[in-house]
Amino acid sequence: MAISPEHQIYSELFSDSPDMAVEFLRGLGARIPEYERSEITSCDLGHVDPVERRSDVAIMLRGRGPTDPFDRLMGIVVEVQRDEKARKRFTWPEYVAALRARHECPVTLLVICPKQSVADWYAAPIELGHPGLVLRPLVIGPKDIPVVTDPGTVSASPTLGVLSAAAHGTKKTDVLEALHTGLDAIDPEDAAKYIGYSLHLLAGTDGQKALEALMMANTFDYHSPWVDSLRAEGEAKALLRVLARRGIEVPGEARERILRCTDEETLDTWLDRSVTATTMDELFAE
Repeated sequence: MAISPEHQIYSELFSDSPDMAVEFLRGLGARIPEYERSEITSCDLGHVDPVERRSDVAIMLRGRGPTDPFDRLMGIVVEVQRDEKARKRFTWPEYVAALRARHECPVTLLVICPKQSVADWYAAPIELGHPGLVLRPLVIGPKDIPVVTDPGTVSASPTLGVLSAAAHGTKKTDVLEALHTGLDAIDPEDAAKYIGYSLHLLAGTDGQKALEALMMANTFDYHSPWVDSLRAEGEAKALLRVLARRGIEVPGEARERILRCTDEETLDTWLDRSVTATTMDELFAE
């Protein structure tokens, strides 16, 4: 089964920031050992059927143990679930057992659900059949994701900022403002990636429109294909509005030329000319 872009984005966020999974587990009451570092480990559980037998993200916590200063202390299986699938109640125990057997350390299951109703459904304990053997998934839904309104928090943990925006950005614009401002302080390429993730997770919502409006304000001091195309689209639409207000007819071919243009300098020139031009020929003059 093909993995959706939304599913992949959530997985990438936890791959980028394994310690974020640890903080969520602590918030859910899980006992976490004192560790020196966290790292992504193999998700392949050794079956010939990788689609059905591969966790989304597998994390290993390492620290001082009896024989090694970076011993394997604890594994974390992170699963992203967008809808209810009864089959997961059978495969998740296998994920936990396989990672535990491979690394000979305790393993915890963390499930991330973009919808609260799905999170509530997955929180039910999984009875394995053997007396007393029960797996209780630790599940994160939107209500468990903090409302991040501090740009400094976003700068320190961009992945948490994206999760907060996806969970709360449709109703809380201060979350989007914090994301927008906080990402301006990190590496431009990373900022572009996380803005792209956020816009995709907010697709079709008022949150997407609000975040786009913030980006169009030209306060982001970086460029990416996504952001540049968005700004160009905004300038093109503004240009068409000016021409319409001035009563200048814009034939279909000219409209398409304006909307297809992605060069900001050219669009700026056309926008300046639109104030005095009386024909499209004057607007497009070389």
